[in-house]
Amino acid sequence: MVALLDMDSFFAMIEIVRNPFLKDKPVAIIGWGERTAISSMNYAAKRYGVKVGMPPHMAKSLCPQIVFVKADFAEYESISLGIENLLCERFPIYIRYSIDEFFIDLNVPRYLERLIELKKEIKRQYKLTCSIGISPNPVLSKIACEFSKPDGFLIVEKEKISEFLQDLDVSSIPGIGRKTQEYLRKIKINRVKELVDFAKRSVCPKTLAELVESIFTIDFDRKEFFKKKPPKSFGHMKTLDVNITSLSQIKEIGFYLLYRAFLRMIREGYRARTVSLILRYHKFQTISLSRSLKEWSSNFLRFAKVLEMLIESAFNYEPVRMLGVSLSNLKPFSVEQLELFSNHEKLLKAMSVKNLEISSKLFLT
Repeated sequence: MVALLDMDSFFAMIEIVRNPFLKDKPVAIIGWGERTAISSMNYAAKRYGVKVGMPPHMAKSLCPQIVFVKADFAEYESISLGIENLLCERFPIYIRYSIDEFFIDLNVPRYLERLIELKKEIKRQYKLTCSIGISPNPVLSKIACEFSKPDGFLIVEKEKISEFLQDLDVSSIPGIGRKTQEYLRKIKINRVKELVDFAKRSVCPKTLAELVESIFTIDFDRKEFFKKKPPKSFGHMKTLDVNITSLSQIKEIGFYLLYRAFLRMIREGYRARTVSLILRYHKFQTISLSRSLKEWSSNFLRFAKVLEMLIESAFNYEPVRMLGVSLSNLKPFSVEQLELFSNHEKLLKAMSVKNLEISSKLFLT
């Protein structure tokens, strides 16, 4: 069996825990730009039809009382790391599917007890809820997890797969997007049981038939699915809402992107030697620069100084429309550094993008 643990409305619920005023109110998380979009919302907002990717003005028209909160990605990354630490204490094999989703190999003794204990510990430490779906394969576990939200726990045994799926809407299947749904509804296919019958016909597109098959399989390649492939780099890019000509603003955005890449690198247990910068100007001229340290490092201040030099070298005071930062030439933490890595959750919480030099003293390695 394999489980999917998915945090419930992760970003929005973190903000509600931090600010009790938001409790029982429809809440949506937005970015910091002028032309931003919704990245998360709580269930009160979802009931009004608010969705991820929706512009704030559209959400406001659907739900006039909605409260918008600016995203604090550093806090979200930090809490995600803490949840992952709780998870790896109980399950040796898992993969991070996203910042708030984890697939877990349940080939361990007393896995149900461990999952229930994990669920309770997340709520105790962070006051956040999660939902867990369990089944013989990852696709079905994701469906079960979504079906159990919020704060649910659902097991689908292999003998009950057909019974569980047959009356579900086709939109519940991961991988069936809006266009595929429109295509299926045109040919009068609305339920999974109707889709299963359609998948057996020769007129069914091959990709759709393979997707249906993946739901029922219990022989997926477990080793390959849970294989952790070493990353080549950690980075973030941002297309700016407005063109920027201020060197100080470019540096501020660059440090923020570096910060997010750095958090991911530490979370995955790596050090880096190379810092890279991509600047794209308003006329689409692109400049890429990299610089390597003499040795591998997990010292944020050293990376920030290198990035500052790269920005000063690349910036020509023309309007910038896109900025990207990455850390590469990676090396895993050695055994001697595991104690440092285990303490990074507290260190990350102490960091502040607005106070980089003071914060970076926490990362003297």
